[in-house]
Amino acid sequence: MLKVYVGQQLAGSLFKPESDPNKYHFGYDEQCPPQSAVSLSMPVAREHYTSDYKTLHPVFDMNLPEGALADRLRKEFSKVIPNFDALALLKIVGKSQIGRLRFAMPGEGIADVPTENLTDLLAHDGAEGLFESLLSRYAVHSGISGAMPKVMVRDIKRGGDALTHVTHRGATHIVKAWTDEYPRLAENEYFCMRAAMHAKLEVPNFELSKGAKFLVVERFDLKNDDYLGFEDFCVLNGKTASQKYDGSYEGITKRIKDFVSPQQVRPALESFFQALALSCALKNGDAHLKNFGVLYDNTESTVRLSPIYDLVTTTAYNPSDILALTLGGTKRWPSAKTLMAFARTQCNITDARARELLGEVAQGVLYAINEATLYMQSNESFRDVGAVMLAEWDKGLNLSIQPKVLDVSAD
Repeated sequence: MLKVYVGQQLAGSLFKPESDPNKYHFGYDEQCPPQSAVSLSMPVAREHYTSDYKTLHPVFDMNLPEGALADRLRKEFSKVIPNFDALALLKIVGKSQIGRLRFAMPGEGIADVPTENLTDLLAHDGAEGLFESLLSRYAVHSGISGAMPKVMVRDIKRGGDALTHVTHRGATHIVKAWTDEYPRLAENEYFCMRAAMHAKLEVPNFELSKGAKFLVVERFDLKNDDYLGFEDFCVLNGKTASQKYDGSYEGITKRIKDFVSPQQVRPALESFFQALALSCALKNGDAHLKNFGVLYDNTESTVRLSPIYDLVTTTAYNPSDILALTLGGTKRWPSAKTLMAFARTQCNITDARARELLGEVAQGVLYAINEATLYMQSNESFRDVGAVMLAEWDKGLNLSIQPKVLDVSAD
């Protein structure tokens, strides 16, 4: 059994009953207030919420580690934890994860996350085995999904250092690394995020380390030392991470209309349209259901679209990559005409406004092209991957955005 907390509030218990061992049950505590519901789709109720066969409820599955992080945790704990399953993995990382939910065994407290000097990490990332060292320290504090190597850390400047008088004790940043299978991935994502920033999309603070080994991203679900509620579109669609490619971009717009607060729907649809157009321009074939989400203070407060995150040119590694989800019934990269129709029919955006938003996307990509080109001149190790990325961006812009038609150019 795991106790589930929303911030400091005990929300309920997650367990597998002996009478129903193939399903997980979640029951709210009698004292749990409505605003402390664990999910927008799981309001406080007397009845138990029962999961699908051998899977956690989507909101509890959302932050389970994948890839290298999951492999590390399984290797370390499977020998001492019999029947190592999703609940066992949640027991390990549940004390520190994205969003405001926390998990603990009965009688356990929520442990502090160790501190890391991010200034030093950004400046000195060339040490042999440095990311392996980060994994050793932070794997159990990294309730975060995604296949690429990443950990969550607590920056000493925001993590209770006596000199700063800050008392926050949870993770403040995400550190992403790359593997030989996907070389120079930190730089790839960095320049994709720069394009998003220049396109006027909301993005978290992010920084590339001096040696380009890591991309360090500040958590956008942290506000005034409290964690916000966060749910990705797998959760909002009632799906688990294994189903993140099972859906459509039209379906995301429907969930935005269902879950985002009325006054936030219009800006959310515009931001989502821009994010989709940007993914097409950058040839990001991994814009799946988990790579979009919503934020809120509590389940009875304003719900809004989260900032953009996890943006990568995937065709730099897989030239034949396609869209992660369907658009108009296909996963082929769309034309500008298709995107315009999507804006009009699914996002309630006028043609004039859609052209304006596409112009901002084109402008953002063109600015990022200039930045990446300058960077490549003094960073030879990135030139091969960077050249492929820029060629892909050129193809994406010409097909999906058509900047010449919009009369857009970088200054």
